[in-house]
Amino acid sequence: MLAHNGEILLNKYEPDTSKTKEQFLEEVEKVFTEEGYSKKIRPMTLEGSVVRLSDIIAYIGRDIEDAIIVGSIKREDVPNEIADILGNNNKDIVNTLTMDVIENSIDKSYLTFSKDIFESLIKLKKWNYEHIYSSKEATINLDILEKGFNDLFYYYLEKLNGRNNIQIEENMTYSDKLLFNFVNNKSDDYKENTDIRRIVIDYMSGQTDKFFLKECENNLNNFKI
Repeated sequence: MLAHNGEILLNKYEPDTSKTKEQFLEEVEKVFTEEGYSKKIRPMTLEGSVVRLSDIIAYIGRDIEDAIIVGSIKREDVPNEIADILGNNNKDIVNTLTMDVIENSIDKSYLTFSKDIFESLIKLKKWNYEHIYSSKEATINLDILEKGFNDLFYYYLEKLNGRNNIQIEENMTYSDKLLFNFVNNKSDDYKENTDIRRIVIDYMSGQTDKFFLKECENNLNNFKI
């Protein structure tokens, strides 16, 4: 999971099986202290390589579907040079990428795509950045969302008020119960040795987009998308 980062697109995902526990723990620390360090990490196992590779397979076509829904693009906008090889819908793209990496990785100690598929994947990722992630529809609410993240963080921080254990009461809101249960269910070691701000960040990092927006609407004044 430490190596989970779909932004790193390689055509050879070879695990570093020689990595020691000490090196791993050092990487855990650097992820939080050095910007962009997660992009340098190599998985320790083939399973870890699958996790990294699966990330881009999961989102690259899904983002096309989402962009079509909100009107950023039309399906026929996907260039033919890409669509003819990978497809222009999530189902075909996932199937093409998955089958290709399976066929080209059998009996190897690493995961890899074929040359044509990998080159098309690079083109699709670049195209997505230019026409989806940077589109007006994708960026129109960034300021509102950034403020929502900050305000919700401080809302949770104030709710916890430096406490690691909170008695759950029947009259508490559903939102408060979830937050307090998250903290109470953590190990004593985690609660005693983790900064309360880090605990809040850990809690927020597990939220889905839908849940985050609902929390903002329910707990913050004047939040509206």
